Amino acid sequence: MLLHVWFLYLTVMVSAFDFFSPKRYRKGEKVELLLNKIESDHTQLPFRYNDLPFVCYDRSKKAKSMLLGEILRGDRFWESLYELEFKVDKPCLHLCQMRTTQNGAARADYLIRNGYVVHWNLDGLPGATTFTGANHVSRYYAAGFPLGFVKGDKSYLYNHVTLVIRYHTEKDGMSSIVGFEVYPKSVINEVCPGTSKNYKNFPIELPRDKNKKLIEQHTLIPYTYSVYWREDNSVSYQNRWDLYYDNDSSITSNHIHWLSLVNSLVLFCLVSLVVAITMFRLLKTDLQSGTSIPLTRSEIDGTNGNSGLWKNLVNVVMNKPPRTLLLCTLVSSGIQCLVALVGVVVILVLNSKLNFGSGTSSSAFFNLHQGAFFSCSIVLLLASGFVSAYLGVILFKIMSNEPPRTKYDTRRTFILSSLFAGTLPFTLLSVVLTLNLFVWAKESSNALPFGTIVVLILLFGIIELPLGILGGLLGNKFEFPLNSFMVTSYVPESKSVGKIASRRSFVMNPIISTLAFGLIPFGIAYVDLLFIFNSIWLEKTTFYYMYGFLLLTVMLLLVVVAESAIVVTYLSLAVYNNPNWQWLCFRVGFSIGWYVYAYTIYYFVSYLHMTDFVSVLIYFSYMALFSVALGVACGAISVVTSAVFIRSIYGMVKSD
Repeated sequence: MLLHVWFLYLTVMVSAFDFFSPKRYRKGEKVELLLNKIESDHTQLPFRYNDLPFVCYDRSKKAKSMLLGEILRGDRFWESLYELEFKVDKPCLHLCQMRTTQNGAARADYLIRNGYVVHWNLDGLPGATTFTGANHVSRYYAAGFPLGFVKGDKSYLYNHVTLVIRYHTEKDGMSSIVGFEVYPKSVINEVCPGTSKNYKNFPIELPRDKNKKLIEQHTLIPYTYSVYWREDNSVSYQNRWDLYYDNDSSITSNHIHWLSLVNSLVLFCLVSLVVAITMFRLLKTDLQSGTSIPLTRSEIDGTNGNSGLWKNLVNVVMNKPPRTLLLCTLVSSGIQCLVALVGVVVILVLNSKLNFGSGTSSSAFFNLHQGAFFSCSIVLLLASGFVSAYLGVILFKIMSNEPPRTKYDTRRTFILSSLFAGTLPFTLLSVVLTLNLFVWAKESSNALPFGTIVVLILLFGIIELPLGILGGLLGNKFEFPLNSFMVTSYVPESKSVGKIASRRSFVMNPIISTLAFGLIPFGIAYVDLLFIFNSIWLEKTTFYYMYGFLLLTVMLLLVVVAESAIVVTYLSLAVYNNPNWQWLCFRVGFSIGWYVYAYTIYYFVSYLHMTDFVSVLIYFSYMALFSVALGVACGAISVVTSAVFIRSIYGMVKSD
C-alpha cells in the first residue's frame, strides 16, 4: 500500500512537469473533440456539459482519464459524438434530434440568461470565440463560446456550431493543430445555415398555465455542425497560445504593470531608506561605543536618548513568549506557504521564459496541460512540509528558551513535527472538503469525486506527514555553534532585568500598527491582486500570464516585510525598551492579510454580481483562506527576520 501511494506521488510529480511534444496528424486521421463543462462569470458553480438535459449524449461514450490537477481545476473531459477527420471538410452534419422536457428547456433558459459559456477541447486547445482587434486586422481568442443569447424577453439556444480548425504544415508533410475556433448559431431547423443570414433562431419556449406553472410538453432540439480545416503557417505549434493572451487589453495591462512596478520600487526605496537611517544613526553608534552588557544606570543615562537601553535587555530578549506553541505553529505554516508560493511563482516564470507582458509562453507545459498548475502546487506543498517541520522544531527550541543544544525525545519530536508540517494541509483539506459538500449538493462539476478525496487524504497522511517528521528529526539534531548568541546568551527565564520601560505607542497598539505596517506591503501587491482576481473570479475565459511581474512583486513584498520587521523590532527594543518582540513582529507581518481580505470585500461589492448562496460562500471562504495564508507567510518572514536581527545585534556587543 505504501509503495502504491509513493508511486501515486511520483505520478503527480511527473504530471506536474509533463512536457508534451506536438501531436502531428495525417489527412483523414481521426481527431478527438472532448466535451468539458459550462461556466459563468456570475457564479462559481460550473456544470459538466454532458450532464445537461438538453444536449446530445450517447451512453456508450466514456469519461476521459484525467490527472489530479485537472480534476481540482474543475475539468470533466468526456468523449463526444462529433466526428472529425483531419483536413476533411464537412459542410453540414446532423448530430442528433434531442427530445427534452419542459424542465430541460427551463434549465437551458436559466443557464443562457446567466451567461454560461461552453468549454470544449481539441488537441489540448480550448474551443475559442474569435474577436477582431481594434485595428480590425489582428484577431484574438477567448476560451469558450456562449450557450445561447437573450433577445428581448426571450432566450435562444445555440444548436449549430461551425468548427474552424487551423493547422500548421511541417516540412515532412505532417501537420499540427494551432487553432480551434467555434462559431455557434441558433437555427430553427436541421438545415445548416452556412454563411447565410436568412434563417430563424431557435427560441426556448416555456408556456405556462393560468397559475404560471410550466405546461408539460416535450421540445425537439435539432443539433447540427460544420467542420472546416484551414492551413495557417503564420502560427506555429510553439506559439499557438499567443492568441489567447494577446488582445486589446493586454497593452493596457502591460502599462499598468510597469507603472505599478515603478510605484513598488518607490515604496521599497522608502522603507529601505528608513531602515538604513535607523541602522546608521542608532545601531551603529551603539555597537561602536564598545559598551559591554548589561549596562549600569549611569551608562544608560549617558547614551544618546534611549537607544542604549536595548543592550540591557539581553537577559530577557529571548524569554519565552505567550502561547509559544501557537506562534511556532503559525510561523511554520507560514514558512510552508512561503516555500510553496515562491516555488510555484518561480516555476511559472521559468515556464513562461521570464514573461514581462507578452503572451509568448505558449509552448510551456502549463498551457499544454492546464491542470499542471494545481499538480505543481500540490507537489510543492507536500515537499514544503519537510522545510516547515525542520525550521519549526529549531524555532520552538529558541522561542521556548530551552538550554543550549537541547534534544527532544522521539515522541515529542514526532508530535511537534506533525503539528508544524500538518496544520496547513489539514486546514486546507478541511475547508475544501467542507465546501465540497455544498458544491456536491448543487451537482456542480467542481465537486470532487470520492476517489480524488481519498487520494488527497492519502497524499497528506502518507507523504506529507512522513516528510514533515523527517524534517523534524533533522531539525532536532541541529546544534548552534558554541559562540552563537543563541548559546552564550542563555539564562534561566527571568521576568525582568533592571527597570524595563513599558511606554505605550502606536507600535504596541494592535490596530494602529496593523494599519500602519500593512499599508505599504498591500500597496506593492495591489495591482497584481487585481489582475489575478479578475482572471479567477470575473473573467474566467482569460488567462493571467504576467509571471515576471508577479515574481518581482513577491520579492519586493518579502523584502519590505522583512525591513518592516527590523524597524519595529528596533523601535520596540531601543525606543520603548520592550523585549516582547515575537508576537509584535508576527502581527506586523500578518497585517497585509487584513488588507487583502478587506480588499476582497470591496472587490465583491464593486465587481462581482453573485447572487446564489453557495457561490458567495465559496468566494469568501477561499479568499479568507488566501488572506490568512498570505498573512502567516509574511508573519513568518517577519518573525524569522527579527530573530536573525536580534541574534546579529546582540552577538556583536561585548558580554561581561
